[in-house]
Amino acid sequence: MVSSAALSLVLMGAFFTLFSYDLEDTLFARLVATAMDGRGGAGAMPLGIRTYVGHESLPSWLRAEVPSDALGGEYEIFPPGHGHFHVAVRPDVSTGLTRYGVLDTTELTRTTRQLRRTSGLLVVSAMLALLGAAGLSLLVARRLGVPLERLVAQVQSGQAPRDEDIVVTEVRALSQALSARDVRIQELLERERAFNRDASHELRTPLAVAQGAVEILELDPPRDSATFGRLRQAVLQMGLLTEGILWLARPGRSDETCGLVGISRELLALYGDHLARGDVELVLEATGEVVVPLPGSVARVMLGNLIKNALAYTEEGRIVIRVTPESWSIEDTGVGFGRSEPEQRGFGVGLSLVERLARRFQWTLDLRAVEPHGTHVRLTWPS
Repeated sequence: MVSSAALSLVLMGAFFTLFSYDLEDTLFARLVATAMDGRGGAGAMPLGIRTYVGHESLPSWLRAEVPSDALGGEYEIFPPGHGHFHVAVRPDVSTGLTRYGVLDTTELTRTTRQLRRTSGLLVVSAMLALLGAAGLSLLVARRLGVPLERLVAQVQSGQAPRDEDIVVTEVRALSQALSARDVRIQELLERERAFNRDASHELRTPLAVAQGAVEILELDPPRDSATFGRLRQAVLQMGLLTEGILWLARPGRSDETCGLVGISRELLALYGDHLARGDVELVLEATGEVVVPLPGSVARVMLGNLIKNALAYTEEGRIVIRVTPESWSIEDTGVGFGRSEPEQRGFGVGLSLVERLARRFQWTLDLRAVEPHGTHVRLTWPS
């Protein structure tokens, strides 16, 4: 604003200064022209205008500035050491002589010394105008700013803005656009929850049948124990996946808790024998049970997917699970996150489900590659 004010002041000052000089020159030129066109002869004229007939009659210092063949018209000249003059040249065809009207404006143009006072008045006028503009801008800014600040506070606090509380049309339009967007987002979220809920419920019936069949087969295990083991594990995994999807569709928070150390041991026993490849050492580091605010079924989905991913991408070395009162983490010596072959890259639906469940229960998921190779995943929960 200060820069704009300074630029405006400079431009206004330059404009008025040039305008004043141009107006002054125009008035002097018209004055001497009117005097010359109104009477002839030589001698003095009103307002100090002197006339000369013939170029030789001009003073020498004036002859040097006005050519003898000058065309008719008005000229502004500055003879060295004599001042400021306006000259009207009028050639006379009948006599062959040229008449000259000379107006000495040296004393008159000394009024330009008053430019300092004029500049002061200009500065004061400009400052008053800028103060008025600043006051108007402040008024407009407060008229817009206060409703905007109130709207931001309502949006941040989760309150629905009320149009009747907003008097500014532009802010009301913004509030209505935000409300419409919130409605669309809620509709999309509800549609997603409904799909997750319906899909999970539809999956529960065939899963229950499959789990019942597995329990019956366990009474008299088939000869192909390896195939039966993979079947039992797949059915259990589908059950956990369905439970995790159902939790995404449930509103509100849960007061359930679970022990991460016990669940980690359970999952290592479940997946370690079937998914471990090559010479991989599975290590669980914990000083005691760690109870966290999370349903056990959700913990099995989240930790199970992370453990399976570590087993799938690690062919040798170690997979270390650390459970502390602040976090649960798993680190492997596999190829590393984002470094696998393109056809094998990615963690699929498993990692996406872990991320969404972590957000659902306000946990934090941190996943990064480690040097020289391997992946480190860390889960933290609200204190």
